[in-house]
Amino acid sequence: MKNRLVIKVGTSTLLDSHDSPSKAFEYIAESIKTLRNEYDVILVSSGAIGFGVTQLKIDERPKDLENLQALSMIGQVGLMKRWGRAFKDVTIGQVLVTRNDLHYDASIAYVQKSIQHVWAYGAVPIVNENDAISTDEISFGDNDQLAARIAVIIGANRLVLLTDQDGIMRGFGTDEQTRLTTVSIEEAKKHASPTKSGLGKGGVSSKLLAAADALDAGVEVFVAHAATHQSIELALTGQAGTKIVHY
Repeated sequence: MKNRLVIKVGTSTLLDSHDSPSKAFEYIAESIKTLRNEYDVILVSSGAIGFGVTQLKIDERPKDLENLQALSMIGQVGLMKRWGRAFKDVTIGQVLVTRNDLHYDASIAYVQKSIQHVWAYGAVPIVNENDAISTDEISFGDNDQLAARIAVIIGANRLVLLTDQDGIMRGFGTDEQTRLTTVSIEEAKKHASPTKSGLGKGGVSSKLLAAADALDAGVEVFVAHAATHQSIELALTGQAGTKIVHY
């Protein structure tokens, strides 16, 4: 049996500064095509609401649940079409889940079997939270937490959280910023920027919470740049990005 790898990418990385789909789609798809020789890969992709906001040319992401649910329904279609173009000749499969789906044993088993069947067909499962039916009470809050949960229930060996930076940076935002190759969660908190995208919900602090959950289950965790050629492969071999450890 192959090792298992979960890769998560967020809205702010998939949409560029002009709110147009970025080159990250192609970079990530190419990396996954290569990594499938060694791993069964799951991609956790945010972006449904962001794509909906962009498609409808809305100036600012709404805050009320009903509008967010509607935008996710509209945007999820465009998001998957864009992934389809990026993967080209590789088949993809959509997996939409809520927190409840990954909370009860029976529903967890269904998710596990569904993903395994997608792999059996030679396809790449692309997971997103089902924002159309998620409420504040049953929402993951962001897909970093979802990715960690998927990694745990599927028995993944490794989890890669993609960002718009080269990893966890010491002195972030200064002329002296440097990439930390390996960092503990407590040390990383000192370097975490609180900034979040206007279209997404995550940030470095969210990634550290997700990393802690994954590490507790024995999953290796890496942070890497989404829009750099082969950054995922390089992160997994210690040549790029940051490896997060407990201590």
